Amino acid sequence: MAQCSAVNKSKFMLQQFTWPQFLLAAFVLSLVWYVGVVLIFYRKELKQFLSGGIKEKHSHEPLPHRWDDDTEPIEDANEETLMGEPQLPQGMTNVSMGGFGFAVSEDEKEEQVGLVPDVLEEIKSVFNIISKEDGNKKDFFSLIKLVSDKYPMIGSNPNIERINEYITDQAPFHLSAQELEDLWD
Repeated sequence: MAQCSAVNKSKFMLQQFTWPQFLLAAFVLSLVWYVGVVLIFYRKELKQFLSGGIKEKHSHEPLPHRWDDDTEPIEDANEETLMGEPQLPQGMTNVSMGGFGFAVSEDEKEEQVGLVPDVLEEIKSVFNIISKEDGNKKDFFSLIKLVSDKYPMIGSNPNIERINEYITDQAPFHLSAQELEDLWD
């Protein structure tokens, strides 16, 4: 019974206030709050406002430029500094952008961007196919025949030994010297 009367009292208390009374009380309390905040945190600005207006903090005058007569000159980079000029490590020099490059000789360039790298890429793909398909020596010979047909001049290339070395290193089976020679004929 005591609980029922407490619940009824709370319902009765809330029914005593109307919406206009609640809104008026909220407005008055908010107004008091904001007046207190302004008085505590913005006292200087409020005094300036009440004394005749807000002073401008920023001038509308443009900043001076380096080319103006009344600006201070920039220190010359060639002037001596307290610690002196920076030194490069021993053996290093400054060069212009056009003073260096990564060019190689014509022979090396042909080697990098020529027939041999293309053939090696084809051979890599052959080994990749053999490893994925569990191919054997017979499959290898048939795939290499396609490569040798595609590049018929590779047998006379002076770098054929490098290609044969690569094949020997990568092959999952043994290849004799005669079989390697017969690959490119």
